[in-house]
Amino acid sequence: MTEMNWPGTFSRFHALCCMRPVILALPVLVALLAAPLAGAAASPLEGHWRINLEETDKVAVKFKEGSGVSGGNFKPSISVMGLPLPKSYRQSPMSNLAAKDPKVLRCTDMQIAVGKKNVALVYDSADKEKLVKGDYRGRTSKWSKKKIEQKYKTSERSVRKTWTLRDDGRLLVSVKLNPRGDKARTYNRVFDRVTPEAP
Repeated sequence: MTEMNWPGTFSRFHALCCMRPVILALPVLVALLAAPLAGAAASPLEGHWRINLEETDKVAVKFKEGSGVSGGNFKPSISVMGLPLPKSYRQSPMSNLAAKDPKVLRCTDMQIAVGKKNVALVYDSADKEKLVKGDYRGRTSKWSKKKIEQKYKTSERSVRKTWTLRDDGRLLVSVKLNPRGDKARTYNRVFDRVTPEAP
């Protein structure tokens, strides 16, 4: 008959008892650690933004009237806020996008919500735009934590829009318009983040 080693058996039993609370608590610890990580996944580009005219003026590209290479088919006009806006004098009936300049160039307020498959933008609490990831209806959109980008072409021009965070925390929006047979031009806008007011 084999003699049982009671001290060794007791030590192993005691060790198992001590480990049991740790094993039971492990899923709870994992959940607690995962929660902050899930919250940190939100895009820093999200939120409410308002245009900063002073900073926008610093990055605005100045254009000369009639500086196009093909007789000035595409010239800048001036908005009410004093910011340069594109103005096309030649429009094709075949394109339903040609007459519509990007809404982000005309807004003073903008709200951004970033999802996995789309980005929702609301301009001046009225006009809405949705960017769908990948190629969708002739538009190619992609984004990361640092940048949102959309590109598309019409029969008259190609358009590239980007939203990026500057080092000072402000949002820089750049719209590059490249008309066919004319010079490409880039229009910049700078936005400040709007902090929600305390109740």
